[in-house]
Amino acid sequence: MRSKNFISVFFLRGFLLCFPFWSIAQSNEKKIPTQFIVEENITKNLGFEYLDSNINETENFNVWYRRERIFQDLGNIGTAGRSAVFNMQNFNGFKSVFNPFENYFMQSKDVKYFNTTIPVTELFFAQGSKELLFLKATHAQNILPRWSVALDYQRITSEGFFLRQKTSMYNLQFNTRYFSKNKRYELLAHTIWNFGYAQENGGISNDSAFEALTGANKSVNVWLNNSENQYHQRNLFLKQYYKFGSPISLIQKEDTLYDYLTKAQVFHSIRTEENNYVFINNGDTFNGLFNNPYLSNIPQYTYDSTYNGIMENKFGVQLFSTSDSILKRFVNFGTTHQAIAVSQSLYTKYYQNILLHTQLEWTRNKIKSLSFFFNGTYCINGFNQDDYSVTAKILLRLKPINIAIEVNEQRFRPEYSYYRFSSHYFTWDNNLNATQVSNKRLLIHTNTFRNNFSLALNHYTVSDYTYLNAAMLPEQQATNANVLQIELSKTFQLGKLYLHNQLYYQHSKSTSIPLPEFGAFTRLYFQSKFYGSIIQLGIDAFYNTAYYGLGWNPISRLFYIQQQTKIGNYPLLNPYFSMQVKRVTVFAQYDHVNQNLINKGFYNTPHYPIALQSFKFGIKWRMYY
Repeated sequence: MRSKNFISVFFLRGFLLCFPFWSIAQSNEKKIPTQFIVEENITKNLGFEYLDSNINETENFNVWYRRERIFQDLGNIGTAGRSAVFNMQNFNGFKSVFNPFENYFMQSKDVKYFNTTIPVTELFFAQGSKELLFLKATHAQNILPRWSVALDYQRITSEGFFLRQKTSMYNLQFNTRYFSKNKRYELLAHTIWNFGYAQENGGISNDSAFEALTGANKSVNVWLNNSENQYHQRNLFLKQYYKFGSPISLIQKEDTLYDYLTKAQVFHSIRTEENNYVFINNGDTFNGLFNNPYLSNIPQYTYDSTYNGIMENKFGVQLFSTSDSILKRFVNFGTTHQAIAVSQSLYTKYYQNILLHTQLEWTRNKIKSLSFFFNGTYCINGFNQDDYSVTAKILLRLKPINIAIEVNEQRFRPEYSYYRFSSHYFTWDNNLNATQVSNKRLLIHTNTFRNNFSLALNHYTVSDYTYLNAAMLPEQQATNANVLQIELSKTFQLGKLYLHNQLYYQHSKSTSIPLPEFGAFTRLYFQSKFYGSIIQLGIDAFYNTAYYGLGWNPISRLFYIQQQTKIGNYPLLNPYFSMQVKRVTVFAQYDHVNQNLINKGFYNTPHYPIALQSFKFGIKWRMYY
């Protein structure tokens, strides 16, 4: 496996070094900083953003620690996971399965389309104990002044600290953007591949034996020795805009710049996505999971495959009004057609959806003003018929703070795998009700203080909530579930000393929605300039109170309710050092430094311990050619 990783890095390096020679010289162009834009900003006629050069949290390259703060995973980077911060996402059509690896995937909504007068490459490399390798490379350049391309590559692999915990993942994304000379026509396209595997060990077989051990080599037996999950996702996207408006000229000193004022645009996009998941068992017979051999008389062997594919066509019209720099109006109407295929061991099904969308925004960017937002989606026909999502938001801008009030109402059918699932050990065919969610949200954010803070209050009311019960079978809660959630973020500064805090409070009386009542991410660090460089020395701390975390079923790739084992009430402390010199950032971190200070169990998921003490280091380097 080491040779494969070496070949991968060597090939990538050679490929990127060849890239700059493909560009056409633009010596007469003025050099501007590297800019990028995402699809949503193009749709709303918003401007470009600049690449972030902030040194903060460079060491937190594991997306669960960086994004979610409170979560469940299986104790190694690249394993299955879920957020422990409650959230019911907005409905946007058919969803086949819960993907526990999705947080590591490259996704369409995150694709960056670049504009740069010189080729730019950004490399991020990290290495650590147990063959940990994290590599991320981005290369972007303009082939022509109006045609840009970009490539993203990510490689994640780790042996893990416990038996049968190896993960291996590849992610690749290529995109291009083109616009015509008169700026009336614009094209976006990208393709994404996400594939890899994760060994499944079923958790450690004896928690008490594990908790009695000390030191850096705590190791006990696991339940599974011959099982793994594989996944493969392919995504292709093409979107075209045609704009209506008028050309404009801007005078900057002695130069005249020509641009185009867009007042309306129409677009068409086509997206195809295929997902394939495979669970493989080559001899495990653990009765806690493998007690119902439905599809074969050989209980110790299975190759369960789940496939889903979707082809989505979307058409829309957008209207813009930017009569001044303060008031902006945006109107969007569109329709989407989805053609869906789902296939498992015992069936293949085909479905269609037709959805209608509308979006209205009235934004004022000045103090003592109100802004209004509305977003609605409704499925008029197909598998998700009568499903909808409606969101209304009011934003009040005051001098010290912004106050937003948001209401969201949703009705959607649960993931398809809750309806039908067929495998070697689990099979079901359910008639489920649509889930309904009502969410009220209050957000307060300061905009004048040196280190701003934000406060978010959420209240959810959920009916027909769907989950896996203790028997690992789908079930819907008969009564309404209510969840109260508060999130507070604030940074304190005393000279060169910083204390960043993210605090979470969650309250749920429903046993089907187990949540840690309190969680926190705290980052204490010293930051200073040192001979033209920036240095940070600090410690990251993660904590959540004890709760009955969900169990993990590797066969269905779903988490299930359990009421036997609590997890949490254990701080995780990771001291680090980072240093930025011009366009290079280096860092080193010692994970789980407090392991031997508290000699007991530490788990993110029942029977799946947190990774042991380890050292890791890395470098982030942005290069311009």
